[in-house]
Amino acid sequence: MIVVANRFHVAEEHADEFRGRFRDRMGEVEHREGFVRFELLSPVDHGHIDTDTHVAVTYWEDMDAFEAWTDSEAFREAHRNTPPEEWFTDDNELEIHEVAFDATGEDT
Repeated sequence: MIVVANRFHVAEEHADEFRGRFRDRMGEVEHREGFVRFELLSPVDHGHIDTDTHVAVTYWEDMDAFEAWTDSEAFREAHRNTPPEEWFTDDNELEIHEVAFDATGEDT
């Protein structure tokens, strides 16, 4: 499984708008072949610096499925109208990982 994490540094005054954009776009990626799930993680103020980072995480069956999404017209359309620069405090950072192993709290 492939996990793609896109880290966005969002100005606090635009955080609700930022989350709303993702909420409003739901339905554009969920039906892609190989798509597993999407999560948008919001920061928690825990006394450390860096409480502006939101992380958009997608899970894919394999790299081919993710690349098919990024090569699609639907991907280009979903990313066409980017938010204004003032929403962000820094550039976003894209990370792509392969799941080495996982564990759950579920009984097996």
